[in-house]
Amino acid sequence: MNIARFSVKYFEEILSGIFMVLMFLATFANVVARYFFNSPILWAEEFSRYAFIWVVFLGAVVCTKHKRHIGIDSVVKALPSHVQLWANLAADLLTLALMVIIIWYGWILTRSATQITATLQIPQYVIYIVVPSSGVLGPFMAWAISGTI
Repeated sequence: MNIARFSVKYFEEILSGIFMVLMFLATFANVVARYFFNSPILWAEEFSRYAFIWVVFLGAVVCTKHKRHIGIDSVVKALPSHVQLWANLAADLLTLALMVIIIWYGWILTRSATQITATLQIPQYVIYIVVPSSGVLGPFMAWAISGTI
């Protein structure tokens, strides 16, 4: 049961780490194959590109989960404490609005991605599903960590 709970709690970190390791291994193997055996791995560059997309979007969810996104808080900290609460609420609402936009347009992108990738021969919607998924997971993880869910 502890493994299942750990996997759910750190789902984004685990998945992002897996894609990062696979991206590294594919790129490293391709460099070795290209320079030492003069025979590149045809699918490695495409896989690395798509794995990077997943790492970036899952990394954004991890940053949201741990409140590690870049922010300029010196102005907010200079305000009185009751105004700081309103400024933080406004920032959270703007972030939520951005996530709704990412979900909406990410879903449009995913739905319209009907082509098959060049070398991996998988549908592009498999790659682009991470965009609306990260829009859903971002606010959910922020609320789950804050204890409001």
